[in-house]
Amino acid sequence: MVSKIDIFSGFLGAGKTKLIKKLLKEKVYGKNTVIIENEFGEVGIDGSILKDTDIIIKEINSGCICCQVTGNFSDAIVEVIEKYTPENIIIEPSGVAKLSEILNILKDDKFKDKFVINNIITLIDIQRYDMYLKNFNEFYRDQIKKANILVLSRTQLVSKDRVEITINSLGKINPYAEIVYKPWDDIKGDEFKKICSVKNEELNSQNKFIINKISNYSTLRKKHNHVAKDVFESYPIDLKSKMSEEELATKFKIIENNKEYGNIIRAKGIVEVINGGYCQFDYVPNEFQARKIKWANKRVVSIIGSGLNKKELIRLFN
Repeated sequence: MVSKIDIFSGFLGAGKTKLIKKLLKEKVYGKNTVIIENEFGEVGIDGSILKDTDIIIKEINSGCICCQVTGNFSDAIVEVIEKYTPENIIIEPSGVAKLSEILNILKDDKFKDKFVINNIITLIDIQRYDMYLKNFNEFYRDQIKKANILVLSRTQLVSKDRVEITINSLGKINPYAEIVYKPWDDIKGDEFKKICSVKNEELNSQNKFIINKISNYSTLRKKHNHVAKDVFESYPIDLKSKMSEEELATKFKIIENNKEYGNIIRAKGIVEVINGGYCQFDYVPNEFQARKIKWANKRVVSIIGSGLNKKELIRLFN
């Protein structure tokens, strides 16, 4: 059996894990599905969240799959295919991974006849689209240009004009992708599956062209063709004590208002809360969200940014 691969790309905090959980819950994927999930940095968080489902998790925690752990990523695909013979493989790369690099890995001859690329999906946080396009243009455009489906998140929080402006901008970067902009609560699994099926037929007809084009791009290694470790750094902090959600939110407010901690663009983690149980949290600038989870085997905050002041961050969280 040839496995079908769906790649869920998207910049930091776009909502990749949330969308995957929604599609699993709504039976878009069968039980014979494997998720290969990777964090940029040393600590994987999303694997713990996704374990609430019945789907197998294969975590890679030694770095970004587009650069530092290229070998491990490649081996992980072979391993899950040989061990589980899955019908579907969901790949959720780091938010700072380049799709061109990922697809270049997947064109390796050892994968011949083992899988087909079913869909390449990139999530776009509409509230931070302009900021990320301006500040992280190279990574952001790469994720947009190589996708066949672009899914906008948080559209319910902005005006219709903002949605239209963003759609027009995305269309200039990638005129071939299907753009899904409905609020997620209004999109049912069957509807999303139908969209994917239509774009999948187009992708398969262009697959060789796309892979070859990406391969040539990667070989050229243009002047500004950076990998994630050249631009971003990740730092995990083990949490030694319990805290309330309010206390945790306050700490990120302090970070926002104080540059001494560095330029922090993403954080996520799991804390043990004072009143019992655990919660998983996500942070991007000006937004903090926390939600209860069933269980956790770690208490950690994983921070991504640049110029991180690790000493002060440890002092803040412990």
